[in-house]
Amino acid sequence: MSKKKINLMAEGELPRVVVRQKNNSNPNKGRWIFRLLVFILVIITFFSTNIIFSKNSLITNFSRLSFWEGMTRLMIGKDKILKGEIFDRINVLLLGMGGAAHEGPYLTDTIILASLKPSAHQIGLLSIPRDLYVPIPDYGWRKINSANALGMAASKDGGLLTSQVVSDVFDVPIHYWIRVDFRLFKDIIDELDGIDVDVENPFVDYQFPSVDFLYQTVNFEKGPQIMDGERALQFVRSRHGTNGENSDFARAKRQQKVILAIKEKFAQENILSQPKKIINIYNSLQNNFSSNLDFSQIIRLIKIVLDTDFDNMAAKIIGVEPDGPLVSEINSNGAFVLKTRTGDFAELADMAEKLLEPIAQTSRFGQKAAGLMKGPTTVTEQKSKVIILNGTHVSGLAQQIGEKISGQKGSEFEVIQTGNAPTKNYEENIIYPLRENADQERLEKLCEMVEGKPEELLNKELRSLVGDQADFLIILGKRT
Repeated sequence: MSKKKINLMAEGELPRVVVRQKNNSNPNKGRWIFRLLVFILVIITFFSTNIIFSKNSLITNFSRLSFWEGMTRLMIGKDKILKGEIFDRINVLLLGMGGAAHEGPYLTDTIILASLKPSAHQIGLLSIPRDLYVPIPDYGWRKINSANALGMAASKDGGLLTSQVVSDVFDVPIHYWIRVDFRLFKDIIDELDGIDVDVENPFVDYQFPSVDFLYQTVNFEKGPQIMDGERALQFVRSRHGTNGENSDFARAKRQQKVILAIKEKFAQENILSQPKKIINIYNSLQNNFSSNLDFSQIIRLIKIVLDTDFDNMAAKIIGVEPDGPLVSEINSNGAFVLKTRTGDFAELADMAEKLLEPIAQTSRFGQKAAGLMKGPTTVTEQKSKVIILNGTHVSGLAQQIGEKISGQKGSEFEVIQTGNAPTKNYEENIIYPLRENADQERLEKLCEMVEGKPEELLNKELRSLVGDQADFLIILGKRT
């Protein structure tokens, strides 16, 4: 990590001023401002899960106005130059949380650095893994997703503390933060009467969280289908899907697919001609959105976004791949964490600095641009498929070990599913080969990686549970 301390209010040397005067003669521009506002919030919601309410938040102030007063101020609010605008880079931190119905309600499951470059009409998104191990002022080394909760407990301003941490780690100023509730995402899709999504890669997630802190199974078959808000929410939030859909990279691609589906549905629907839908969306906004942006700032931000080329958006994901900057590890407390390979944050800072470098012409959302989206290496037939079941009372252990196995450089294994074993009384780690011609060398590697012993005899209950889709089954009986 760079030793230079970032002053969130300082901007460095002044380059050419890039604020442009435009002839706003389009009579439909006003209605597109509101429409785009809703669309921006939908995009943010895809990467988010919940909201923190603050007495000084944008929507708390907004709720004091009548509906039409609020709409008027959105349409004609006075422009205010944004922090970072005259330096041609505006950084906005997007945060999402589990909320009151989930464990760790203030932990940010999703953290995204969004950067806008007005002069080039560019936008870039850098997804930051929630398990990144970082120093948090006054609290020592923690997972980055805990910064918001720690800030809330200390001063009721988790957005500020998280901004400071991200600024220090990525060596960039954070000008604004935004948090939204996944309920906003659900409500807007329902107001659109659903969206059309083509599921290219079918999958099953046996560990999708339910509101009662348990798990439920969600299943997505291949092909085009209409999704309501709840179904679309499951599609974009699933983290433990089969068929290669258990990575953050796969999840990000699903999010982009749904973003496009909503964008297309907005183009089809004349929302402003339907007052009831407008009021419903407004109510959802004021209940499920929070930010340190004020009215005039958000108006300015919307106008900049209106001038942005979304077809050329840079979307980067910091993952655990063989040539990536991060490695996975289980720390002394038994928690899964991601640490930098080099021991400092120089590579991460370099990714943030280069997020808005000139982008090659691409298809929608930059998916074909060289180097823009970097995910795990393509799974080949040579990789052995592994199922991991937790036979202990340590919550989340199967997922932690699975990410450790899959994330190793040059890994020969693909963890296709994690879950809980039928019983929790295992005292040691056991590895079962599920094929008659199982690769003995890889069996030995698995035994070494998880400090377990091989076992040939698999009972009928376990066999029926895992089926025939995998090459190896690991039952965890202790931490490794």
